[in-house]
Amino acid sequence: MNRYLKTFLLLFLVSAVLLLILKWTAVKNFLVNLRQPSGESPSMIRALPFDVLKERSSRKALEDLRKRLTPTQILIEDIVASPRGAPPGRYVRVSVVVEAPDMDSAHYLEAHRGKLATLILDTLQSFPYEELKRRDGVKLFKEALVQKIEFFYGPQVKEVSLVEFEFRRAGR
Repeated sequence: MNRYLKTFLLLFLVSAVLLLILKWTAVKNFLVNLRQPSGESPSMIRALPFDVLKERSSRKALEDLRKRLTPTQILIEDIVASPRGAPPGRYVRVSVVVEAPDMDSAHYLEAHRGKLATLILDTLQSFPYEELKRRDGVKLFKEALVQKIEFFYGPQVKEVSLVEFEFRRAGR
């Protein structure tokens, strides 16, 4: 039994040493965070390529908008993507309101909210970054988005409105 305990301890120590050697940066960051506690969230949240968790004034605006929506309007918020050809670390965040002509269509669109969000995401990712940066880029993006939504959902969509469009840089 004593031989097994010695073997186990030896393997444990070798594993610990290898872990420290291979993951020194993570261990160092952990020790630094222990000495200097901060109000920030853990490192995995900071590693996200977008800044979702910080409070913004647009949060309050979206909350106010959500209260004013009619039953035929569906808010699809916080679609975040890097457009085609965007420099590393650059992304765009949009929120869209899709309005249905009647309650039946609104229920159908609400049931397909995930598909609508995916359609908006695909449109944003396939739209060229340089065109978005131009003066009329947002208008061109909205036209492309309306065209795709009308193609897939046709008469069930009355109007599409961009309520938020924001260029962002990772790490800000």
